[in-house]
Amino acid sequence: MLRLSATLLMACVTLCSAASLKQGLTKPAQDRSGRIAGGTVAETAQFPFQVALLTADGLHYCGGSILNQRWVVTAGACAVGKTTADIVVFAGSNRLSEGGRRHRVDRIVLHPNFDVELYHNDVAVLRVVEPFIFSDEVQPIAMRAEYAESGLNVTVSGFGRESISNVGDDRLRFVEAQVMPQDECLAAFDENYTPRLEDNTVCTQSAEGEGICLGDAGGPLVHDGHLIGVVSWGIPCGMGMPDVYARVSAHRGWILVHTLV
Repeated sequence: MLRLSATLLMACVTLCSAASLKQGLTKPAQDRSGRIAGGTVAETAQFPFQVALLTADGLHYCGGSILNQRWVVTAGACAVGKTTADIVVFAGSNRLSEGGRRHRVDRIVLHPNFDVELYHNDVAVLRVVEPFIFSDEVQPIAMRAEYAESGLNVTVSGFGRESISNVGDDRLRFVEAQVMPQDECLAAFDENYTPRLEDNTVCTQSAEGEGICLGDAGGPLVHDGHLIGVVSWGIPCGMGMPDVYARVSAHRGWILVHTLV
């Protein structure tokens, strides 16, 4: 399996947008708003739980998933260093420029053990001021309680870039992938980055040219209608390397405690 040097990994590993660079999470890079790499354009209401996180001035920088009428789950890297005034949740449309509704945020809860260097416990939850109004285009997603074993066929969606060099249009896209055995995922990465991988993470493999890209952090990894992962980090975009997620079953209890309506 392909192995990358530590230098290339350092340059490529994060998936948050340029807005997160200002928080000191990553090395400087180009603007990171956009679509998922090599993906298929989503149909209307295909992923009604998917949201986009926008900056106060409307720049898309991360994704997330609706849990109930007031709460969204996203990556810790998308919330660390933010205030409620910094984040707007966009829901209800597969295009960032059409339809949908923007929701203000009044509470941010970052996992207390989120590690900004290793991306351990890379989850956070956001409470919106105006409750989501459920419809065909806006729906919550249930969290999988069981451990996501290797071999599961899964789907990841997002508004991230189509490639490092191509921002693309503003439509939601998705790719199909498969959950990898943990030992194969460990073997794929340079030893400088294996400490990022633990039982609380899920790795997936998709076809070369497809995968998560810059701007997809915080978005949903789904199996059989249940959320099993939150996009955390990877080697953008679609370079044949595994994509890495926070494992929802490991964090489900913490999320439930903090997302009572």
